Amino acid sequence: MRNMRLQFEDECYPVWIGTRCLDEIISKLRELSASSYHLITDRTVSQLHAGVLCEQLSTQTLASLWVVDNGESFKSLETVEYLAQEMVLGGIDRGSVIVAVGGGVIGNIAGLISALLFRGIRFVHVPTTLIAAADSVGSLKQAVNLSVGKNLLGCFHKPTAVLIDINFLRTLPSTQVRSGMYEIIKNALTVATENIPLLESGLKQDANYSDTELMVIVEAGLLAKQKVMKADKYERKEALVFEYGHTVGHAIELAAEGRVPHGEAVGLGMIVAAEVASRLGRLSEADRSLHYRLLRRNGLTVRLPVGVTVVAVMTLLRLDNKRGYVCARPDQVAMILLDGLGVPAGPVGRPLILVDASLIQSCIENCLTGIKDIAVEESRQ
Repeated sequence: MRNMRLQFEDECYPVWIGTRCLDEIISKLRELSASSYHLITDRTVSQLHAGVLCEQLSTQTLASLWVVDNGESFKSLETVEYLAQEMVLGGIDRGSVIVAVGGGVIGNIAGLISALLFRGIRFVHVPTTLIAAADSVGSLKQAVNLSVGKNLLGCFHKPTAVLIDINFLRTLPSTQVRSGMYEIIKNALTVATENIPLLESGLKQDANYSDTELMVIVEAGLLAKQKVMKADKYERKEALVFEYGHTVGHAIELAAEGRVPHGEAVGLGMIVAAEVASRLGRLSEADRSLHYRLLRRNGLTVRLPVGVTVVAVMTLLRLDNKRGYVCARPDQVAMILLDGLGVPAGPVGRPLILVDASLIQSCIENCLTGIKDIAVEESRQ
């Protein structure tokens, strides 16, 4: 397995990446000399990977498998409380290690439980989705959702290690691979512009990437996070740029009630952010068009999901978790915008722009509901 270290200010942890390396992952976990291992996973991954991992760990040390129902709706405080109580009854102690085997939902649940139990115990990420391997494991943030918004309840807690087997990503449906690629596109547009030519030539709508390509994608995603977060471990200053596309994206994701992958919602959010920046005279036509080109090459359908209304999105938008970073009127929303590729708008160290909610709504209506396309067709007749 290849090793890289993520350094976020004074916090540092290792990331090990390999292909078909289950035995090495087990070896790395055993090196932690845990009193017991508690693997948290979902129903799908328990059958594919986590069950085997738990079985092999249990040959030498007590290992338990805790299975959560699939879906964003279970990323909640109720799930955290239930699992924590069951783990305490099952013998977890300060010497135990929690292992998150799954995607971003599982990683957040496991991370928050490990932060809260005994005021903090060790945990390890074993990501099984591209979005987790290339993005969410590169963070100290651990959070769950409330019914009114995503990631509103959480804290910061450093993982002990991240162990990535690229082979685990081979079992993903194409929709989940594309979901991860939206975050890679986001990184390229905001902080890693050197990757734009590679994306223009290498994005695949069928999401059929080789092991080597997936390895490059994962490393590129984590290096982009490192680039900014090395001086902003709490992601409250420069690293807010990684929220690009998430303001509207989170609202769409919540309004869709779990029917839209996180990355796809962020992709739609980036389209809206580009339109807003263009309307404000901040983003050039060429850079706005690049957003559409890259996102469509990754398979994005530039429409609100079926059943999601503009009204629902706007209602949820006002509850975004970035509220309070800057003073805003009730009719304003703080957004991450770009003045150009790799150039966040706003003051240095706080890349947030206050945008009138009416402008955001207009952009959503124009570019995500078909109104704009209908108007163009009518003008041609």
